[in-house]
Amino acid sequence: MRPKTWLIVILVALSLLVSVYEGVLYWHDIEPNEGLLSLYGLIFVLVLILWVDADSKDYPTIYRPFEYGYLAFIFWLPYLPYYLWRTRKAVGLLMLLGFAGLFLMGFLTQLVIYAAR
Repeated sequence: MRPKTWLIVILVALSLLVSVYEGVLYWHDIEPNEGLLSLYGLIFVLVLILWVDADSKDYPTIYRPFEYGYLAFIFWLPYLPYYLWRTRKAVGLLMLLGFAGLFLMGFLTQLVIYAAR
């Protein structure tokens, strides 16, 4: 498998683990560890930027300066929608919604549990 495929698998697995963690704790009315959730946010962004870096190698129209990975990390929030739009147009915006859904999966799990109770 290609590195960018592995990075997507890592994002999905990490999001599923955090979702289960938050869901179980919410079910038992226990507050999750904020340090752990902050670490999840940092790791999620790092893996996402690594995916952007690996994915951009498939698009010769994307200019990749020497410090591309660093710049993508520093400016990831405005760059990610731009990159996805530039490389994939409307499908890229759907991917952006998918990434946001992965990031918020723990919250969405808590919302489903709240609605089911």
